[in-house]
Amino acid sequence: MRRIILAVLMCLLIASCSREPGAIKLSLILDRNSDWYRGAAKWKELVEARSGGRLRVRIIENASLSNNNQRAELEMVQSGALDASLESTILLSILDERYTVFSMPWLFKDHDAAERVCDGPLGKKMLDALEERGIVGLAYGVNGFRQITNNRRPIVKLKDLKNLKIRVPSIEMYISLFRRLGADPSQMNFGELFQALKQGTMHAQENPLSVIWAKKLYEVQNHITVWNYSYDPIILCFNKAKWESYPPDLQKIMKDAAAEAMNHERQLVRQADKDLLPKLEEKGMQAVVLSPEQLKPFKDASKKIYNDYRKRIGGERLDAFVKAAGE
Repeated sequence: MRRIILAVLMCLLIASCSREPGAIKLSLILDRNSDWYRGAAKWKELVEARSGGRLRVRIIENASLSNNNQRAELEMVQSGALDASLESTILLSILDERYTVFSMPWLFKDHDAAERVCDGPLGKKMLDALEERGIVGLAYGVNGFRQITNNRRPIVKLKDLKNLKIRVPSIEMYISLFRRLGADPSQMNFGELFQALKQGTMHAQENPLSVIWAKKLYEVQNHITVWNYSYDPIILCFNKAKWESYPPDLQKIMKDAAAEAMNHERQLVRQADKDLLPKLEEKGMQAVVLSPEQLKPFKDASKKIYNDYRKRIGGERLDAFVKAAGE
């Protein structure tokens, strides 16, 4: 009987240890030079301090456990092979096309408008919907407003995009949009982008300034056009089953810390938007910042995308986002 009791106690101890002290594996596609990493590091700092050592976080750079592949990384979070990750809503659109709504062209005029929507009722509904996919969304950070770079010519007018081979993220909306704008878009895993630009199999790409800087894309691109055409939130995602294994007090610590850490990350990206363009110019990039008048032809050419994607996103949802973004 004593042996049985000891065995039961040992099982309970092992179960308790596996639930609380084990390090949480948090993966991200970028490295420690990125604002994504700085946001993740802030979350790690807060979680470990506030849990009194009951929680530990291991940050995995460059999505190294998923071979630098974001889609595989997300699938690993769903399966529980990874506990958590930072994911763009662009990638989440692969799971559920409703998340395409965040990326719609020229939806948000600035960071304030975008954060207001993400942190409001619409953003919460989108976080809650992740649970249908086995994921708990803890908080929104930001990748930034996406800009376009290329190694052929300055992009100032609509005609400058004609036949430009551009890498775009893996959702159909971007393919449709850039075809409508006259470019020749292709989808490619982000981990393969630098080499494709270096070899010339791609002429162009689009990403926020902080990513362009962190991944040293200025080494393989000559021109940059700032046009803020698509806002790109990120979400701190957690495996649902693993999340539910934690007691409420630890869940609260992690969620509160996520809100603080992602807000910290947002501020870093905002500052990067102010600071990085001159630094990219110092690295040899020729920069163009489009005026509202110069942007108008691009916006006009993209309007039909909203009609094309009403059914996929949901007309009521799309209208609600457009209304909230403009308030």
